[in-house]
Amino acid sequence: MNYTSYPTIAQASGGSNFFMTIAAILASLLSFYSLLIWLRIVIGWIRIPTNPLSHWLGRIVDPYLDLFKPIKALRRERFDLTPLAALAALSVIQSMLRLYGSYGTITVGMVLALLLQTLWSYLVSPIFWFLLILLSVRLYFCYRPSPQTVGYVAMLDSLVGGLLNWVQRLFFPARSVNDRRLVTTSLIFILVLYLTSSALVRALVGLASRIGF
Repeated sequence: MNYTSYPTIAQASGGSNFFMTIAAILASLLSFYSLLIWLRIVIGWIRIPTNPLSHWLGRIVDPYLDLFKPIKALRRERFDLTPLAALAALSVIQSMLRLYGSYGTITVGMVLALLLQTLWSYLVSPIFWFLLILLSVRLYFCYRPSPQTVGYVAMLDSLVGGLLNWVQRLFFPARSVNDRRLVTTSLIFILVLYLTSSALVRALVGLASRIGF
């Protein structure tokens, strides 16, 4: 989702053609490196034993991905979001290089807009969608309970249980509420929060892109 617009770019001063060319080449290389990271992530999900492609990709991208492993807030027992942070950092650098390669200049407003947009696109928005998908599946199990789904419900509750407890304290304090109503309320709340946050980010990116220095 691309919110960025730069109304002052047309008046940007021209930079050195040599450095603009170098910036454009580096941006293309980072784009290819990002693709390798995505391949590494997908192959990691498949978990094919003794996969030479996975080994080769690991030697290339794992040293970079390992730089983000200490971010404990993005790591949980069942999932690891640190590759998204790694991709977000690459996206910011790549976008700044591409802008400089195209216009020969870059402003504080451009950088702020890129940071906001990248943070939203690579971290915040995926987390929202992840929660929405989990809550939707959890709601489905509320309407289709069976002995076979008990294990799935327990796994889902291990991921969204904290959110469900928070929503209950927020909307149903000191009251008991059934699972179906609680999950439905949580799903609606997260959806509204996502739409509101999206509109806010859009406005902030628009404001930041108008900063002319």
